[in-house]
Amino acid sequence: MIGRITLLFLMAIATAAGAQNLTHPLKLGLPESDFVRPDPLDFEVALDNGLIAYVGRAGQVPLVTMSAFIRAGKANDEAEGSAEVLAHAMQTMGPASSTPAAFRDQLRGMTAEYKVDLHDDWMEVTLNVPAEDLEAALTLFRETLFNPVMSQAAIDGARDKTPADESDLGAESGAALYEGSMSLAVERFEDILFSKHPYGRKPRLTDFAALSPDDVSRFYETHFVPGNITLAIAGDIDESTMRGSIDEHFADLPAAEAPPAKRLPAIGALRKKRHEFPAEKLQSWLVFGHELPQVPLADEAALEVMNYILAGGHLYTRMTVVTRYLYGYTNDASGFLEDRWSGSGTYTFRSYSRPEVIEATYENMMTEIARVRAEKVTDEELFIAKGALTDGTFQVRYLDAYAATRDFALEQLRYGDHTRSASYIERIRALTAEDVLEAARKYIQPERMQVVLVGRE
Repeated sequence: MIGRITLLFLMAIATAAGAQNLTHPLKLGLPESDFVRPDPLDFEVALDNGLIAYVGRAGQVPLVTMSAFIRAGKANDEAEGSAEVLAHAMQTMGPASSTPAAFRDQLRGMTAEYKVDLHDDWMEVTLNVPAEDLEAALTLFRETLFNPVMSQAAIDGARDKTPADESDLGAESGAALYEGSMSLAVERFEDILFSKHPYGRKPRLTDFAALSPDDVSRFYETHFVPGNITLAIAGDIDESTMRGSIDEHFADLPAAEAPPAKRLPAIGALRKKRHEFPAEKLQSWLVFGHELPQVPLADEAALEVMNYILAGGHLYTRMTVVTRYLYGYTNDASGFLEDRWSGSGTYTFRSYSRPEVIEATYENMMTEIARVRAEKVTDEELFIAKGALTDGTFQVRYLDAYAATRDFALEQLRYGDHTRSASYIERIRALTAEDVLEAARKYIQPERMQVVLVGRE
């Protein structure tokens, strides 16, 4: 009886499999996606003083998210530590018209989520509140942005968050006083790459001791002007009403010319070198790569497609196929293109595995780098990458009003227009295998790679 049931079950599986369409996707004649990126003008509110906001309704839940993006990051800092002090004050102290305790009480009363993120080239201030608290939240948001605390107490607070110089491990030998991790490996890689560059700045206790409230004020007054800020507001809102509220809360700010975009020097040539940070852990973490020069628009699409095929963070990249499926060394071997606004970014490859196979993992990854620089990608790889990027990740950028307003606000702040997103699909679809090969040879430079290992070999 059992044998008969098993036979019937296997026959059913065979029948189901036989009914599937196993035609290769390249031969299915699939139509191109008809997705059209939303028009940013449908979201845009441009005030006469230069501030630009993007507004969109997303009514799934009764919440509203408002974000401000300011072109003012750590690398813009003339007086070391000013950006960190301002970010700390805005996060913990609120507007100068209130007190830190009252600011915290107001956030609690609205059950708000509030965060200030400081990056190398820009700052983001985000406030998420129930829709019923929208008007009060807008007032608080404006006050925190345009009337922050710039006092000695703010400097002291930022200083107190900074580790003492002696706890900063700069040596490449000795036991690391950290738990080995990928974040540590990436941090160490960037410390090495940007050691003599503005992107490598890390204010120390002596910097905060030399800083004055006037230094912080000068940084603030230079960068926190309407023409240097974009807003994104989305959620359970009436868009017409919100446009009026933006005018009411922000139109009276005096117009001021945005400071010129900073252009940082290129990173000097570094010869390939290996850096090891011992840690007694059950696995080791690997980061290797080099600086990424600012990529012209003409090269961006080919570089993105090349990285998607080689190591783009999904389960069927060349690096993943070899290191995970063929040898079973690791669950992840990925490449990260991380550009920066004012100067060189990084192109890194990252993985982790048992210490005894970390070297083999590295060799496998380097072999795939050599291959993508030596021969053209296949038609199948190109087809999959184009589809995944244009019909997948690009569309997710505009999945809802939260995503669209944020994307448009950042694009406007960085580039001053929306030509890049408008031409993205066309640029990706026009690529050839020759374009991808050229990008690999131009933007992957094995002889300049820095190799960082955290853990054991």
